[in-house]
Amino acid sequence: MAKKVRVGFIATGGIAPFHFHRLKEHKRAELVALCDPSPDMLQRFYQHCPGTDALPVYDDYKALIKNEELDAVHILSPHVYHYEQISTCMNRGLHVLTEKPMVCSIRHAKALIRKAKAKGVVFAVSYQRHCDPQFRYMRDQIMKGKLGEIQYIQALLSQEWMISQTGTWRQEQAISCGGQLNDSGSHVLDIIMWVTGMKVKEVYARCENFDREVDINSSLTMRFANGATGSLSIIGNAPGWYEDHTIVGSKGAFYLRQGLGLIQQDAKGKPVKVRLPKYSKTPDTNFIDCILGKDVPQAPPECGLRVIEVTEAAWKSAASGQPVRVP
Repeated sequence: MAKKVRVGFIATGGIAPFHFHRLKEHKRAELVALCDPSPDMLQRFYQHCPGTDALPVYDDYKALIKNEELDAVHILSPHVYHYEQISTCMNRGLHVLTEKPMVCSIRHAKALIRKAKAKGVVFAVSYQRHCDPQFRYMRDQIMKGKLGEIQYIQALLSQEWMISQTGTWRQEQAISCGGQLNDSGSHVLDIIMWVTGMKVKEVYARCENFDREVDINSSLTMRFANGATGSLSIIGNAPGWYEDHTIVGSKGAFYLRQGLGLIQQDAKGKPVKVRLPKYSKTPDTNFIDCILGKDVPQAPPECGLRVIEVTEAAWKSAASGQPVRVP
């Protein structure tokens, strides 16, 4: 049997069990070691991932990558630690799949992109919407010109984030580096740029913290490089999850509504038959295929760079009350 890609997990809380089960879907991947200083997080991971309690465990990621024979790592730790951990792992020639946000500053994003190229390692961000057939269909249609010139983009994400994350590191500025916009909002900001292939040129933002250290609600008005306008609403004090997307072009439109699916209209407003592509990969299986030379990253680090560029601009705009140009 061909050699398996040996993977280590740096942090086991939060979404780590999902990564474990997605990684198991790939016959050429193997989780071989864990790193987490929290016994509680490890016990939770063991409960959701049977058999992993036999794996070697480290409380220091540097000891993990020094002592274990690894090919790759998953970075699943709190946001502020991403840059150092990714950089150190790359220095040892390890391939890296990181959770969002990739890093917390534009400077760090650019430095890691340069390092990944210099070291010749696979570097990707775990933006799972890139693997979702609905978003892949919209991107494909837009790239083929089916919607013409994109003129307007809207996205909304509501979540009970303020209550559910109370007392956790996600609402500590020093560790999370920002609130809901930098957390779940990172996914939505990324996908509107990935689906349309467009970059944000200018942003005007308002944020509400509700006496928390970090932003809870954020409202962004955006202008894109092609002149299109857009709005992004990230609501963290909602009663539950709701997400929708709107993309309007000169030849048609998309309306993706939670519970209703994807609606496509042509230039005259008539419905278009949506035929979603079959795509079975996840960020994890795509990552392993990239290491094996069988695919390219579906969410390359440039996506992480674009997200932090807009996020930093939004924070500056909210603080100043003025529009801010995106680098």
